[in-house]
Amino acid sequence: MTVNVLFEGNLNADEVNNFTELCREAFKVTRAYDGCHSIDLTYNVEDKNNWVLTEIWDSKEHYERYVAFRIEDGTVEKITSMCIEAPSIRIYDIVSV
Repeated sequence: MTVNVLFEGNLNADEVNNFTELCREAFKVTRAYDGCHSIDLTYNVEDKNNWVLTEIWDSKEHYERYVAFRIEDGTVEKITSMCIEAPSIRIYDIVSV
């Protein structure tokens, strides 16, 4: 079942530009990764240090394989080091209505 992933965190001060650039480069690989439909970076209009990656994947399993790849290549560690605390990941089934 297709899933929507919300990956959210709060950046340390002065990390917005670094995080944006990291995402710009990483998304080139993500968008080509097996099972990825889309990925977008959004910043909270009230707090620019609060971000959300909104992702659509073929399945939870596709996303889990991708996360394992990003853990192995060090991207997750880089993201975590830019944040006040560990980001959260929530995965939702997309329901046709």
